[in-house]
Amino acid sequence: MRRELPVAAALAAALAAAPAAHATLAYVKGARAGKPVVWVAGDDGLSPRALVAGGQSPKVSPDGTQVAFVSGTRSARLQVIPVAGGPARTLAHHVWNYDAIQWSPDGTVLSVTTGPELGPYTLRLVTVATGRAVSLRSGAFYGVSFSPAGAGLVFSRAARETFPVRADLYTTSLTGGSLRRITRDHNATSPVWGPDRIAFDRARPATRRGDYDKLDIYSLKPDGTGLRRITHTQPRFLLAGLSPLAWSADGTRLAAEYGGQDTSEAWRVNPQTGYATDATGSFDGVVGWGISRDGSALLATTGYFDSPDGSVVAIAWDGGAQTVLARKATQPSWSR
Repeated sequence: MRRELPVAAALAAALAAAPAAHATLAYVKGARAGKPVVWVAGDDGLSPRALVAGGQSPKVSPDGTQVAFVSGTRSARLQVIPVAGGPARTLAHHVWNYDAIQWSPDGTVLSVTTGPELGPYTLRLVTVATGRAVSLRSGAFYGVSFSPAGAGLVFSRAARETFPVRADLYTTSLTGGSLRRITRDHNATSPVWGPDRIAFDRARPATRRGDYDKLDIYSLKPDGTGLRRITHTQPRFLLAGLSPLAWSADGTRLAAEYGGQDTSEAWRVNPQTGYATDATGSFDGVVGWGISRDGSALLATTGYFDSPDGSVVAIAWDGGAQTVLARKATQPSWSR
């Protein structure tokens, strides 16, 4: 990793929006045999081909031209490779919390958390073209999301790992602004920045011994005002409830995940009305990974969480019809 630079110097020049090139799907095959390979295809699943061996948790850039992925385990590296092929470049070492790896909307910056195995971790922003990194804050992290316009970042952070989690939301401007804490009740995780509001989780304590705390989705404005509860669920014993996953570009649809013991189910949420339902209509092991920008389709996998024998599917938002995009594949990401 190269030496760290001030936020403004390292990132301000990189935030000009890049035009979308084409829609790409990435996923992993071979995980059961311990020999994972990142594959790419069109977002319709056509023309699949192996891209890089040994990679996991691929994340397609917004313009569909690059894939970020993790290689290794205890000394995991964040690497980036062109979809067209070629050598992979390493941007960070000692990577943890793979969900924190996110692309900025213009594809010039990646967020990543690094550190020793047991923490504390450091949230960094890495400029893809140069590998230059900016450290934002250290601690324990529970979700990272860029603003759709690309000039801001929100993350959930606690000073240390505890159970239950006691984390708050922070925002920062990528053009040199200071960090701003926008919640103070130590009960905010899994932030997802939408066009107007930030969706996140709040937990209410379990009432039965041995049960999970219960999660519902809330939202607030990026300045921390206008707190509003979106969903009102009643998860059964050993089920936790809903976490936000991704917004449609217009903010009218919100993909979510319903979690708990041996449970991870794709759900769809209307953020205006609070209506929330399973994406397929039943608890059937279909796991959510994302939503198309126009909100017409959810990206999901069948066969329960991270099953190497399941399929990558697109699920129609209205009606739940499934289209298989890749078989015996998992960990999908797309730029649709």
